[in-house]
Amino acid sequence: MSEKPVLVHFTYTWISSGVSGFLANITGELAGEFTQTIVVWEDKGSVFDEQIRSQGIRIVSLCRGRSRGILDLPAAEEAFRKYLEKGPADIVHLHCSTSSELRFLRAAETAGVPARIAHCHNAGFEGGSISRFLKNRIHEIDRKRLSDAPTLRLACAEDAGKWLFGDETAFEVISNPVDTDRYLYSEEKRASFREKHCIGGDYAVCCTGRLSEQKNQAVLIEAFARFARNHNDSYLILAGDGNLRKALEDLAAQHGIGHRVLFLGTVSDVGEVLSAADGYALPSRFEGFGTAVLEAQANGLPCLLSDAVSPDADIMKNAVWVPANAPVSRWIDGLEELYQRTRCNGETVIRNSGYSKEKTAERLAEVYRKALG
Repeated sequence: MSEKPVLVHFTYTWISSGVSGFLANITGELAGEFTQTIVVWEDKGSVFDEQIRSQGIRIVSLCRGRSRGILDLPAAEEAFRKYLEKGPADIVHLHCSTSSELRFLRAAETAGVPARIAHCHNAGFEGGSISRFLKNRIHEIDRKRLSDAPTLRLACAEDAGKWLFGDETAFEVISNPVDTDRYLYSEEKRASFREKHCIGGDYAVCCTGRLSEQKNQAVLIEAFARFARNHNDSYLILAGDGNLRKALEDLAAQHGIGHRVLFLGTVSDVGEVLSAADGYALPSRFEGFGTAVLEAQANGLPCLLSDAVSPDADIMKNAVWVPANAPVSRWIDGLEELYQRTRCNGETVIRNSGYSKEKTAERLAEVYRKALG
């Protein structure tokens, strides 16, 4: 073993996501004790790249040529095995959301890596009913087939752990960290954003995350269209990009609120968006945890959440909750209730909650030491 244990983080697709944010928060804190590399199959870039690389941590992509998504899983598994055989690791920490990805820990086992950690960050599939049925069947098969590939099992929340490992398999929950300073409320940022986007003193509710079926922004747009009839001085701010952007833009236009919905795309400063808003909404169909909710609360925003978000993410214990599959009318009522809430000071609560990057990194360091025996 080297002077510092060699720790390889692996995730299949590298984008601006909860996983890349998680790694941005903890890798710097762990740098003093572990030599770390982030290995991915396909690198699409993330807003955290500069921060991670400034800490001396490499991001290595194994894909050569054009990726074919999940069709590349066998090729990616082989490439990862060869990578590990060239530069042996003491620990492989797999950040995943499906049992099919456990194959990368099988590759690590073949390459002789003694400590192999599976860490689930999500709890569901997107797609139509037939697509989800087929994905779930494969998920169940691979969960059994690859059950012994990890030597240690982690999850961001109870539901995520049960999703990946099953109800009968033991796992440890590791709290998702939030870099509190990054998301604190700033009057200066609020004024700058609102001036740039001509919002003035109007009411604004925001949602951060990929524009995707999982995050369910469509129901938010539908509800906001009705909400805006009674509050024509209001805006909906969507920070994030994804495959549904064009469809969501068209939906907003169809409802005649295209001028009231701001599509920002991927943003580097989420704290600015949160500071500019008066309320936060996350209507996800499924979630592993809901780290974005911690970020919104660090900024002091009242939150409207689907029940797919982990209750543990509601640090302030004052969120407005709506069932994930509820009709639009329930979301309209939720927006009305959110409208009555005001911003509070969430900094102290978040810092003392156990969700700081320092505390999470400390827990992980203990996990790694345990994994190495």
